[in-house]
Amino acid sequence: MSLKILRTGFLFFFFALICISGDLLLVPVVLLGLNSYNKAKEKIIELSDKNNIAVSKNIVSNFQIWLDERLNSLVRASKFIQNSGIIDDDAKVANFIKLFKENAKEFDLMQLLREDGEIFVDGQKISEEAMSKRERAGLIWYVETKNTNAPSVNFMQNHKILKDSTLNLCVPVEKDNKFKAALCGVVRIGTIFDSIKNFSLAPNSYSFLVTHSGEILTSMADITLKREIEEKFKEIFLKDEDITSLKIGQNLIQVAEIPTMNWFIGAGTNNEEEILAMTREALKNALNLLFAFVALAFLANSLHNFMYNKIKKVQDEYETLLAHRAKMSEAGELISGISHQFIQPVNSLKLMLSSAIMLKKEGKLSDEELLNLLEKGQSSIELLSKTIEIFRNFYKSAENVSEFDIQTSVRNLITLMHTELSRANVSVKFSGFEEMKVCQIENIIQQILLILIHNAKDSLVESYKDEPLKRVIELKFRSFEDKCYIGVYDSGGGVSYEMSKKIFTWLNTTKKQGNGIGLYFAKKLAREKLNGDITLTHNLKPTIFELSFEKNLKG
Repeated sequence: MSLKILRTGFLFFFFALICISGDLLLVPVVLLGLNSYNKAKEKIIELSDKNNIAVSKNIVSNFQIWLDERLNSLVRASKFIQNSGIIDDDAKVANFIKLFKENAKEFDLMQLLREDGEIFVDGQKISEEAMSKRERAGLIWYVETKNTNAPSVNFMQNHKILKDSTLNLCVPVEKDNKFKAALCGVVRIGTIFDSIKNFSLAPNSYSFLVTHSGEILTSMADITLKREIEEKFKEIFLKDEDITSLKIGQNLIQVAEIPTMNWFIGAGTNNEEEILAMTREALKNALNLLFAFVALAFLANSLHNFMYNKIKKVQDEYETLLAHRAKMSEAGELISGISHQFIQPVNSLKLMLSSAIMLKKEGKLSDEELLNLLEKGQSSIELLSKTIEIFRNFYKSAENVSEFDIQTSVRNLITLMHTELSRANVSVKFSGFEEMKVCQIENIIQQILLILIHNAKDSLVESYKDEPLKRVIELKFRSFEDKCYIGVYDSGGGVSYEMSKKIFTWLNTTKKQGNGIGLYFAKKLAREKLNGDITLTHNLKPTIFELSFEKNLKG
């Protein structure tokens, strides 16, 4: 059943009701219902397109985090090989690759190709019968890594061993400050998209990963649509045009670029199917009312409510995606920073164990050296345990009211942000804090403060590009009656009077690269979850944003 047929059915139904009742006063009611239907249809399409923009950008953000984590892991492995001086020892290199692969479950395969042509895969040295050294020297991932002497990412249409499309993440290994080998972690393309999407799509919606030249790398249920998208991409590629969206039939597909790969994430909705489903449901409801035409006066209201609920549902889904995007935007830098705090002690343990194994095999592991390694391992475990506990509390999904010390909670947040703030040469001062127990939702308070501190940090970096000593954030605490107040002070560029009037409204930002949803959702969280608020108490130097919340929130 097409949309045109259903629309005609609506018209027939409404005018049939008019004839049955003989009441011409119903004409305005019917026209109002049809007008509401058309407006609802337009709103659903508009929200669907906005939804798809948020979906594509969320997946891109997740991909960047996914890629950075794996490249950082490979860089640390490369540094170990360099520092241990084992690159020319076939047995030790093979053993290290084997140990690393066993511990690095995020990779489907590990490979290392040395300048002398020797290649090691998952701890096994590959013979020349399988692949000649001349052929090895021409491998794309090896050549690119060697030529740039920097991390590289390469798409392989058909990996020779895995027999599948893969992404090769490679880093150089040096000896005496010269390129010596390329170390690669290999990941199947099919597993990447599922791991970075991490949320379910709305009904009649789809997403995909596509190369710049128009090759879709992920599976799609609609083969015809897949072919049309690929043809459209190829056409745009030949014209060398920028791609932000594609119009195919009734569908507007939103596209976001992955900068490091020159690939794209696409997200779309079958709008015709979405509207057809809505129309079928509305017509079903209307036909039920036909048999009880005495309730005709309620028909327009019923149709209006149905459309309103449908729009609100799509709007809520859109806000949920935007909230996720806002959280990911703020969490991206945080995760990048604390990954070092997470992974460093784990890798230290891995390397210490590897060293112990090597020394033991060589008969060089004395009791003193063993005791020293065990003490270092214990310190790494304690550091990891503390960091994980703070991080677990910050990212727990439950929003339960609990009793906690507010000063300790804020200091734990700054501990998570330590690496990120240090990279930006930003220091944090505490003022007015005291030992005070509150009953609140701790992770919500921390998430709001994360947004405010990020904004302050970015303002300071922009204002004092050549004066890092002036990059200071001050956190001031005060309490009055049944409320607590935490002010975030910075002496950055400030907020203009015009912007101060609308900074907490939808899609307004003072950042050059900002998305304008951080402060909006921070204020929304403070009001809805904490029974509090966020206010801009001073817009010029110092800029002051103040979070308020109840001391004892009723759970």
